[in-house]
Parts: sequence; C-alpha cells; structure tokens
Amino acid sequence: MNRILAGIIFSLFISTGYISFLVHERQQELQKLTHYASSWSAGQLVSAYYRFESWLGLYTIDETMKVDDVRLHLDIMLSQSDLLKQGDLGQYINSNKSLHELAVKLEDTLNYLDTHLEKMTRSEIQDYLKVMYSLDAPLSGLSSGALDKDINLINNANGKIQTLYAIYSATSVLLIILSAILGVLIFYQNRNILKAHLQVKSLAEELQESKEKLQIQNTKLEYDVYHDPLTKMSNRLFFWDNLNNLIQVAESNNSSVTVMLFDLDRFKEVNDTYGHDAGDMLLRQISQRLRSMNLPPDTLYRLGGDEFALLASDLSESNAVTLAKTICECINQPYTIYSTIINITSCVGIVNSDTERRSDYLYKFADLALYEAKNEGAGKIKVFRQRMLDKLQESRTLEHDMALAIMNKEFVVYYQPIVDSYSREIYSYEALIRWMHPRKGLLSPDSFIPVAEKTGMISEMGKSVLEMACREAASWAVPVKISVNVSPVQLSNKAFAGVVLSILKETGLSADRLELEVTESSLFSDNDTPMNTLNKLRALGVKISIDDFGTGYSSLSRLSRLAFDKIKIDKSFVHSISTQEDALNIIRLITGMAKSLSMKTVAEGVETQEQLDSLQALGCDLVQGYLFSKPQPSVAGAIKNGVHQNEIPALLKAP
Repeated sequence: MNRILAGIIFSLFISTGYISFLVHERQQELQKLTHYASSWSAGQLVSAYYRFESWLGLYTIDETMKVDDVRLHLDIMLSQSDLLKQGDLGQYINSNKSLHELAVKLEDTLNYLDTHLEKMTRSEIQDYLKVMYSLDAPLSGLSSGALDKDINLINNANGKIQTLYAIYSATSVLLIILSAILGVLIFYQNRNILKAHLQVKSLAEELQESKEKLQIQNTKLEYDVYHDPLTKMSNRLFFWDNLNNLIQVAESNNSSVTVMLFDLDRFKEVNDTYGHDAGDMLLRQISQRLRSMNLPPDTLYRLGGDEFALLASDLSESNAVTLAKTICECINQPYTIYSTIINITSCVGIVNSDTERRSDYLYKFADLALYEAKNEGAGKIKVFRQRMLDKLQESRTLEHDMALAIMNKEFVVYYQPIVDSYSREIYSYEALIRWMHPRKGLLSPDSFIPVAEKTGMISEMGKSVLEMACREAASWAVPVKISVNVSPVQLSNKAFAGVVLSILKETGLSADRLELEVTESSLFSDNDTPMNTLNKLRALGVKISIDDFGTGYSSLSRLSRLAFDKIKIDKSFVHSISTQEDALNIIRLITGMAKSLSMKTVAEGVETQEQLDSLQALGCDLVQGYLFSKPQPSVAGAIKNGVHQNEIPALLKAP
C-alpha cells in the first residue's frame, strides 16, 4: 500500500515538472511569431507612399525624367494599397471610422493619379502633390497606431502566457504540497481515526441539541395551529377537538354539554366605517376582555371573523344563559379605538343538551339558535329549541316540494277584482298565486314566496303565473286589465323584460291590458336594473303599479323617474282608517300626491262599508278587498253582490 502511494506521489512530481516545461517552451515559441503583425504592413505601405511622393517631386523638377518611371512606382503603390483591405491591417482600419476614411482618401488619390498621370503636366503634378502631402501625417498616425496595437496585443498575449505559466507553476507546487500531506497522513491514520471518533461524538451531541430545538419548534407550531394569530385565542380547529373530547367526558359522566356561539352585531359597519385595522384592533380588545374574565382554560374560542364560541359541561340551561349574559355585558362595554368610542353588541345562540352526543349536531343547533337571535335584533340571546330544527327541516322539505310543484304544475292562479270606489264597476283583476299542495291542500303565498325568492325558484314560478294570467285575460270578451305581482328577484334579472314581451306575444294579450305590481323594496336600491326594466316595459305600453306603498323606502325622485300608473295603499293603513288619525292623514297625503303625479290610487284590504266611505271621501280612485270579493279560482267566482253585474255575462264569454 505504501509502495503504491509512493509511486503515485512520484508520478505527481514528474507530471507537474513536465507541465512547467511545456508551458515554458510554449512561451518561447509564441515569442518567435510576434514579428508577423499589421504594423509591418502599415510600415511598408507608408514607406512606399513616401517613396512615391519623392519620385513625383523629382519628376516635377527634372525635365529629363520620363513619366514611365513615375508610372512604375505608381503601380507599386497601387499594389501596396491593397494591404489596406486585407489581413489584420484591413480589420484594424475597418474597425476605426477615421482610419477607414483615410484609406478611402488614399485610394481615391491613387486612383486619380492612375487615371490622369499621363495627361497631367509637371506643374499640375506639383500642385497635386499638395493634396498628397495632406495624407502624410494621417498615414504616419496609421503606422504608429498599428504598431501600438500590435505591441499591445503581443504584450497582452505574453502577459496571459506568463499568467498561465504562473498558475500552472502554483498548481504544481500545490500538487507537491498535497502529495507531501498525503504521505504524512499515511503515518497518522490512527490519529485521524481517533479524531473521527471524537467528531462522531460531537455530532451526536449536536443532534441531541437539534432534537431539543425541534421539540421547541414543534411545540410552537402546535400552538400556532390551534390558536388564532390575531387574538391569540384558541381557534376553530381547537374548538372541534375540544368539543369531541368534551362529549366523550360528558358521555362517561352522564353530564350535559353546552355550546355557545357569539356573533358581533354591526361588526361589518365598523370595518366599513373605520377600516379593517380598526376592526382587527376591536377583535383584539374583545379577546383581551374575554381572557380577563378568568374562565376555565380551553373555554373560549375565536372561530373566525366576528364569531366566538364557548364550550362548557355540566351547566344547567339557566346557568348557561346567565353566563352568556355576563359575557355579553363584558363585550358590550364601549371601546376606544383611534380616539373614537365604538359601541358594539353581540347575539348568542346556546345549545344545552344532556342527550345529544354528535358534535356537528350540537354546533348546528347552536347556530340555529344564533340565527334566530340575530333575526330578532341586536344583543339577543336564544336557546335552541326543537321548533328551530323543525322549522329548518320544514323549510328544506318545502324547497323540495316546491321544486316538484313547479314540475307538476301545482301552482294555480286566483283572481280578486279591483273596482271603482264610486261606481263599483270592475276596473281589473289581480292574479294571485296559490299552491295546491297534494298533502297540505291550498297554501297562500305567504307560506312559500319567501322560500321561493331565497332559492331562486320565484323566477320560474312568476313566469308561470304571468303566463296563466295573461292567457286567461286574453280569453275575456270585455278587455279589463289583469294585474300580476312581480318579485324583486324577477326584476333584478335583465332578461325579465324579454320574458314579459314573449308571454304577451304568445298569449295574444295587448301590453296596455297588463299591469305589473312591484314593491318599494325591489325598486329603491343601488341596483338600477329594476328601474331600467320597468321603464322599458312601460314604454311598450305595460302599466306599472307600486304595491304596499308607505311600508318601504319610497322617494319622490324615484317616483318621478318611473312615473307609476297606480299606487296601492297598504292594507295596514286601511284597517286603521277609522280608529287612527295618523292612518287617515297618511292616506290623504298619498292620494293627494298621486293626483299631483297623475296616478291612480288603489286601497287594498277594504272590508267594511265605513272604510269604503272614508276612502271615497279622501278621493281614492279604486278599492279592493273582502267587501267586494275574496280571491277566487275563476272570474265568475270573484263577483259579489257589491260589484255591478252588468259586465259579468259579457266578460265570461269567449271572444
């Protein structure tokens, strides 16, 4: 083994010495080639030019000298000028704009003499010598510049070779040193093994230290996973883990489980008014207050946004409500953020169960209670009751039945007349939707329209009612109008106007016989689509009536923009007309405003003669209600004794 290593070391010595010898020889050979350069060509050219100038000068003063002698030297000069276009000198000249121009001038000068020499007199040649003399200095500069360039190139090449030689020499020395070190290492391998053992031991200690650091990092990571970064409270993931653990403990101890969900009221307004930074600061202050209540560990959680939660076990319902009130009182205290006092409240949904052991169901029940609390208003606390779940399930069942009802065409149209308040003659009929439910019987729209609007099924349902009403009205001999209610969801669809026009064309009903009734809430919003749709339909002849006037957010500017044909006074004012002075004044105000805007007024919900007399005295144009007829499935059934009968026979005949 040692002989092999010695042989390797000896080979390294021989190789490095031979590399140094080759580099040295290469440098000597390169130095022999330095005289072949562009400076030699430039020198030859300039020298030939000067000699040619001398011959021209001698020719101008020596009458015995022949022009052929000058021509000979001119030809020599012309052959020499080709050097300006070839080899290193040509590349050098072409790389410099001024040298290139000098070469062109020299070529032009020689070409001129080549063409005119035999024709020129000695005096003309003497004058032309002045032109040639102007090129002497630039040509000398060309010669010296080429020489400088070649010297620089040679010096650079020589310097690079010397550098290479130095590098190889240094490499040789390094190889020698490494060879020496390698030899020494052979004699100290036992010592190196010992050192390696010590290093392994040191590495083991470092690994142990790294393990401890990793454990600390894992602990921090676990904390981050289970805690909200903004408030430092336990987060949603921790909530679900602890809820499942709490259920297991409660099941073994036969105790109750309490889940509370807190949702801040008007928190979005804080973000919108003061900015999200203020909202974040508010959440942090709320979390600080909650932690200051010294509740048991792992009790409070931030689930996300402005929603917090509480988990507890073995609490009675009354104690849970009391605890919720205490927490709300803590939350409801004023906050100071950016020198601004902010008041905020919280709604709470509570589920307290001794029997339910499914975590998702407990959360769902608490969420249902929270939903009902928020529906009742700010700061409300609600405990889950079975009726809440029944209501949800009923709503889902209703959605399912409604989808089937649309497919099975279970929705029908009832008609209620709108009559002239003075003559009692029929002005129009209002089409009212009813649901012939296969199990529950006839259902009024109040029981299913809100769900239809929420799910979007109102669009198909409304289209069906509009089509049935228009088709029915088109069959009447007397062309009274037909009124159809339109949902805000339908008006928000830009295609609604096209749907109406398509139905009118299909049924053959003229546009001026159709009257669409819309609510205030569907119009007076930031969305311009409903107003644009109704303006388009009104321009085509469809009448527009605003329904339940006085219960929404009407404005005179909006009324004037659309110019409704009718205003329907809500029945809540009509019912109170004989008992409340305010209701009477409101109806008087509405009828006066309608007349000033050239609109008709319709009072709905008229049930007594006394109400009719008051409405007549106030100038109400049209009336509708049980005093005349309840909604009936046919026009014939919608007639009562109070309505003039002279229109009925003609109306019921097909055209």
